[in-house]
Amino acid sequence: MTTYRFAITGLRHHDFANRLDELYDKAMGKRMSISIEHDNPGEMDAVIVYWGRCFVGYVRSGTDREKACSLILSSGRGSMFGKIVEVDRDHRVLWMEIVTDVEPQTVCLPSVCPFANWDYDDKILPLSPQEVQVHTMLNCLEMVIEAGEPWDSEMEEWLSAVEENLWCAISCETTQQIIRIIEMMTNAPNHPQYKAGKDRLQQALDHMGSPEVRRLQCQKIFANAESNDMLQLLCYYGDRAEDAVASLPSVFVMMFLRDGESAMGKLWYMHYPRKKIRAIMSLLAMKVHMMKNEKKPLERSIPQQWLANWTKEQHSEMATAVITKCVSDFELQHTSPQVYNELQSLQQATRPHIDYHVNTNTYIENQTIKQQ
Repeated sequence: MTTYRFAITGLRHHDFANRLDELYDKAMGKRMSISIEHDNPGEMDAVIVYWGRCFVGYVRSGTDREKACSLILSSGRGSMFGKIVEVDRDHRVLWMEIVTDVEPQTVCLPSVCPFANWDYDDKILPLSPQEVQVHTMLNCLEMVIEAGEPWDSEMEEWLSAVEENLWCAISCETTQQIIRIIEMMTNAPNHPQYKAGKDRLQQALDHMGSPEVRRLQCQKIFANAESNDMLQLLCYYGDRAEDAVASLPSVFVMMFLRDGESAMGKLWYMHYPRKKIRAIMSLLAMKVHMMKNEKKPLERSIPQQWLANWTKEQHSEMATAVITKCVSDFELQHTSPQVYNELQSLQQATRPHIDYHVNTNTYIENQTIKQQ
């Protein structure tokens, strides 16, 4: 029998979102199941964790997820059981162990990623100052830790810079370097002060798949679309700019324009080389710039047409009012005026019903007050 250990993350986003203390108090020693969520929108073949019928979180992305996937597929079952052996409140992580005689096998999971065979060798946007800083600070950390030097103020400064700017440096090389540094810090018994730094670095890496990071990456692409670097890039391409953008898989471009955060999540979880990631983000920024010049609507991160269709299906006079409050009028008017007008029409069509209910409720309240 072999024991496999996995980290469970994402605890604050699911069924225990508002009761983490309850989870931390009761989870120790409890049996939880893992299974593969093949249609996860953010990460292909994510490993989901349940405690009974409660959705706890996911096995941590990267080698943990790959090994868990391999164990489940090799077992011939749809899921496997494990027990919680450690609760880390500070970093919002549960540690699970699975004891099994199943041997993990290398399984080729079907790839639905449009960039599997895509490559690009032409000019792209230069590295941002934040990316340069991240790579420099990581190299400094790796060299000093490899030399076995004690933790000092300079190392603290390097780590802080990595924590602040890691979001903008997604790539396979960056991830592998961080994992390598974490392993070096773990295997340095003469430097117990490394532990806090190792935990912070792991937490920064875990945070890379979060909605906040995806939102920052989308904002960076939109900012690049209006930058001086973009103008220089367009001057370089000239009449070839549209052909350059057209080389991107159209399915991914459509996904980005409709739901940018989900698209950036997929890009992170695929762990592509730095060159490919930078090419993708450069061409996306070029596409955004070209669409703005053509005055085409950009839906950004909210699929408004889906919201409009959903509203129609509810057959509720209050649904339209709720949706229009959830979606900013300003954003709708500027990014999707057609959908905005459609929602306004729906709201006007249901307004008599809403006013009727409001007036009826007001009348009842007034009569009750009079009687009292």
